[in-house]
Amino acid sequence: MASEVKMTKNLAKLPIEEKERFFDSFDMIQTDCDGVLWMLSEPFAGVDRSVRALRTNGKRVVFVSNNSVRTMQDYREKLFKITDHTVDDDDILHPAKVVIEYLRERKFDALCYVIGSANFKACLREAGFQVLDGPDEPVSESVREVAAIIDDGQPVKAVIVDFDFNMNNIKLLRAQMYLRHDALFICGAMDKILPISARMRLLGPGNYVELLQHVADRKPIVLAKPGPQMSRLVKKMYAVEDPRRVLFVGDQPEMDVKFGHVSNYQTLLVGTGGVKEEHLKRMADRPDEIADYYIEAFADLEQIVRDVIVYKARKGDKAGP
Repeated sequence: MASEVKMTKNLAKLPIEEKERFFDSFDMIQTDCDGVLWMLSEPFAGVDRSVRALRTNGKRVVFVSNNSVRTMQDYREKLFKITDHTVDDDDILHPAKVVIEYLRERKFDALCYVIGSANFKACLREAGFQVLDGPDEPVSESVREVAAIIDDGQPVKAVIVDFDFNMNNIKLLRAQMYLRHDALFICGAMDKILPISARMRLLGPGNYVELLQHVADRKPIVLAKPGPQMSRLVKKMYAVEDPRRVLFVGDQPEMDVKFGHVSNYQTLLVGTGGVKEEHLKRMADRPDEIADYYIEAFADLEQIVRDVIVYKARKGDKAGP
């Protein structure tokens, strides 16, 4: 007998009793940022009211992104616009912070070769790790000179790959050489496509990681969504005792929803990243990308919270003398 296919529930269309059960079922929201709270520079309308409604009614909101290009100052400025102006740095998480936590846990004290953004590398250096990077400049098209650059004998003990606007072939060749000498293979963001807008979808770092994985015959330690090592570290960092009391919100099934399932969290998919309700039926053959709930936009959570609070108040009135 065929197993029953799980169906995603449209949160906005549920009866009020089910909305109440949903609201009461979690204490913490971990939410993606790009595509959920904002697209590029501007927040989506109404997300500020939803964040405030959730926090006012006892829910902790943690902002979990695969974007380490953006600095903490950038995050603080963007989140300042959509919160009640009280966001701790501890409530902002991106791959560079997870990589640092992982290396500290291992008591790693050696040279890292890092392919990543300026901010990603700065985070590692500020945390006290030795970072080798580059080259960013063109090199002479000579096998002899290229060989000297990529097989330079540096005592690299970890190769770390994240998003790099200045990615080039020489960096990949250097990474390949270091991985031949048993360096740790760590990656941050695994996104193969970066949705910038409805008309612009950029090549993501997951493609480079996959290429290195193939040529080096090594599986990376994934320290961004949807990696299980990231899931373990996040639970440790936020003292998550019951993962079913956490709701993960995202816009990309292959990254966000999958991360939620890996973590045994509840999952909520929003449509602002391009996935609409009519697309959900196509995911039947990808059960790890099927969310528990769907809603058109994070901003719509405000109304869900309002409906539940009013319903609870009315029930309380009816239960009175």
